[in-house]
Amino acid sequence: MHARAVRFVVGVVAVTAAAAACAPAGTSVDEPTAVATTVAPLEDDVLGGIAVSVAQARLDRERRVVQVRVANGSAVDVTVVEARLTTPGASGVAVSTRGRAVRSGVDRDLSVALGAPRCEGSATASGGALAVELDLVDDDGRTGAWHGTPDDPNGVLDRIHREDCAAAAVASGARLSLDPHVTLGDPGGGGRLTGSVTLRLEPVPGGPRVEVVRVDGTTLLTPLGGAASWPLALDSAAGPAEVTLTFEPARCDPHAVAEDKRGTFLGVHALVDGVEQEVVHLPPGDALRGAIHDYVAAACEWPRS
Repeated sequence: MHARAVRFVVGVVAVTAAAAACAPAGTSVDEPTAVATTVAPLEDDVLGGIAVSVAQARLDRERRVVQVRVANGSAVDVTVVEARLTTPGASGVAVSTRGRAVRSGVDRDLSVALGAPRCEGSATASGGALAVELDLVDDDGRTGAWHGTPDDPNGVLDRIHREDCAAAAVASGARLSLDPHVTLGDPGGGGRLTGSVTLRLEPVPGGPRVEVVRVDGTTLLTPLGGAASWPLALDSAAGPAEVTLTFEPARCDPHAVAEDKRGTFLGVHALVDGVEQEVVHLPPGDALRGAIHDYVAAACEWPRS
């Protein structure tokens, strides 16, 4: 129990004991008299000291989770009981799953999972204007609500919306997938170990034409020969197709794998009915992610543990 709450309980006990000692003979004090108490709301200067912004950790991109970042510029410690984010790019309201104490002078993140993407012509439920609502309480039990438009200094929500809608547009015309295995090779015969993975395209019947024109290298993998990307010419109009992407390590420092967050996500550049789309990142899945990490370790000749 908080120290202030302890003092309050001790005070109530003392007053009750004193009342019992001073009560006339025959007067019962077994049942305390109900006393109406009112907890004051949080003061305006506390709510005015709260600033809210939106961020996203790199590990959360695949899960479409963002952080509601609460900065407490007031002189009072508060707890965010719940945070709610509404954005035009996603349906419904994204709600935090647990509260977070935000002491005076610090900022804390509350993670929220975005709803289904809302793109032009989407049949999903309508999203609202960009807004955040916070339910707050301080250490004395005073409560209040903060609501307003959060800052988005890095354009996180706009980027997510562009990526969501590009992925939906591509998926409407073609199913793209990566084989979960890495094939090892030595194409030059000089002992330089390479890896390769297969990218497959399967047209969606009745869908728009999808052309895959390029796949980007990553922080872990570079196309064989050192180019920044693999130029491709996959076309859903030509039927199912697959292509092999051969690579070598982009770097060999061990912490690159130990701290890897996005090095196994291949960025696909595509056209949908001739319209260029935002890059679509294909998730590797656990099997391919592990195989790529194993390949980098072998190609860089790290000692086995």
